[in-house]
Amino acid sequence: MSETTPPVGPDPEVVPSQRRLRLTSVVPVWLLAVVGSVLVLTLTQKDSFAWLLLVFVAAVFVSFVLQLATQTKDGLVERISIASSGSFVVVLVTALILLAR
Repeated sequence: MSETTPPVGPDPEVVPSQRRLRLTSVVPVWLLAVVGSVLVLTLTQKDSFAWLLLVFVAAVFVSFVLQLATQTKDGLVERISIASSGSFVVVLVTALILLAR
């Protein structure tokens, strides 16, 4: 192996910053979905599913905004997927609760 060959594997300095970036840009989206879902469960009597859809759309929109605000292209699709998938799970559980009511 020559001296100019870069090491194989993730750069140790990049991995912690990616984790921190993932936490700071994904967790707020999940919290928005949880808070919105709780508000839908507690405050709506009519059209609950329409409001729940609005919560999901808002979470996906905020997900895109936060990811673009980071100005980091590395892992962009992964972070958007994680944020949107987590929001979807929260909304899905809320929809199941609404169906059971």
